[in-house]
Amino acid sequence: MYIFDIDGTLLNTIDAIDYHLNTTFKKYGLDPVPKDKVREFVGNGPRVLVESSLSYVSFKGDDILKEKIYDAYNLAYDDNPSYLTKPFDGIRGSLDEIKSRGEIITAFSNKPDSTSNKVLKDVFGNDYFDYILGYREDYKRKPSPEGIMIIAERFGVNFSDILYFGDSEVDMKCGKNASIFTVGCSWGFRERKILEAENPDVIIDNPSEITSIRNI
Repeated sequence: MYIFDIDGTLLNTIDAIDYHLNTTFKKYGLDPVPKDKVREFVGNGPRVLVESSLSYVSFKGDDILKEKIYDAYNLAYDDNPSYLTKPFDGIRGSLDEIKSRGEIITAFSNKPDSTSNKVLKDVFGNDYFDYILGYREDYKRKPSPEGIMIIAERFGVNFSDILYFGDSEVDMKCGKNASIFTVGCSWGFRERKILEAENPDVIIDNPSEITSIRNI
């Protein structure tokens, strides 16, 4: 079984996230957040993204206003998550090859479950992935391994038969916490040295390398 993170691994979503976040901030009279900071704040779910961004712009409002901004961002992004979003070059070809082998391919994200399903189905088609799991309130976010456990149990797959691909330190910690084979993807939203610090089983630099990992 192959499990893929979404943001920064399968999809280049940074322009979409940057657009929806800063459009929301503008509506509330807040300064824009530079894209490099948005990239830094992505990976732990939308609440951490919004709260980190608010801290960056020295937000002075109360918790009620903070929650309104958070809800506004979530609504805006969930309404059109595929805007300015595209797969990384080579991803589709590698996934097609894996699918042709009869392998199970799934996606797993800290992005809300409804949004995760919507964006991948918009980009790849309704039935492309065997399963898509985004954040739900019945399990803990990455780096907790609970989501991986849910996916493995759904398909009756042993952890020794799972390959997990992600682009961030959150993903690497998640894979390690689940004791599964963990692949760092350096084309995503983190520098390679951040992945290296987490000691994944392997780091790859191009989506074309995904198909060869089965032989490691």
